[in-house]
Amino acid sequence: FISPSMSTDGAAVVGATKESMKDVVLKYVSLMEEAMPPAVRDKVAPVLKVVLPLLGKGAEFVEYSIPFIVLAYQKLLEFWKIIEPYDPQLLLPAFFGIILCFFGGSFVTLIAAVEAYRMCGYETTVTSVKQLISDAKTVIKKFKEDDEIDADKDGIKDVRQISTKELLVRKTLLALRTVDPKTISDALASIQAGFLAVIATLKLEFAKTITLGNSIAAMIETPANKYLVPLIENALPDDYKKWAKPTLGAVIQSTSLSLAWTLQRIISAVHSAMRGGLMCSRNLLEYLSHQKIFHLKSDDSYLDEVAGYLLAALGLYFQLSRGFSLPFPINLLLFPVSIAEYFLIWMVGAK
Repeated sequence: FISPSMSTDGAAVVGATKESMKDVVLKYVSLMEEAMPPAVRDKVAPVLKVVLPLLGKGAEFVEYSIPFIVLAYQKLLEFWKIIEPYDPQLLLPAFFGIILCFFGGSFVTLIAAVEAYRMCGYETTVTSVKQLISDAKTVIKKFKEDDEIDADKDGIKDVRQISTKELLVRKTLLALRTVDPKTISDALASIQAGFLAVIATLKLEFAKTITLGNSIAAMIETPANKYLVPLIENALPDDYKKWAKPTLGAVIQSTSLSLAWTLQRIISAVHSAMRGGLMCSRNLLEYLSHQKIFHLKSDDSYLDEVAGYLLAALGLYFQLSRGFSLPFPINLLLFPVSIAEYFLIWMVGAK
């Protein structure tokens, strides 16, 4: 990381000094804190005291990870060039179909979110992200042009003759002049609307599952209170008989909710297995046809449906037989997907 360095008398030192990402991040946060009004700074100071060490550790981790990420990206590009003649992009949907078919029941919330997102937020989000990327490219281009400006014609670029604080203000003002605020606000609003629509859909599905569990519990509690509670009370000492009914009610409630969630998971597993099986079979047929190995269009035959549903049945049996648990090493490969699943569950459960 390169930043201008100032001498003790305020004159700019020609050239640049290397700084770690941690130093740069902490410096810019400090500059922003200094620019705040005193009243705001006093309120933010306790938060920054806690956050700054975390930001520093995060910056160190990112800086440490960048070489490995670049190396992995380069190796991935090399591998892609090797397999590119075989059109691997046509096999990616088939690969995702296999994942859906055999492991979809482990990601109920994530699959429901994707389906909801496809229906109510995908198109607008794609358009918004493209607009934000376009704006970012424009800002980067303007930054590069600004870096070459030498207004006083002294042979030293202007950005080399100002302090870090002045450079931050200069680049911020340039970015504000370059981008259209309405475009950015509309893009961010579209992305937020899509995300909120997904959360609302998931909350509705979650509420339906809870309602089903409560309904099952209500049907079980009446006969249980009539026949089981007296038996439990007879087995307990007099001082503890009062706990028989509420304890049995709690057990019935939790068991009913678990049953409702299991039923919802099975329904989702059936859906994901069918969708994944058809996705895999149809894309494999397309791949074989494109490679001139086997010429058959999916619209001209039932082969894709037969193969897809057979694969779906196999995938569903695999999921049910394992109780929707992920085997090793699939659990490691799909760990990021599991994190996304837990995050969505947390978002749905948050008030």
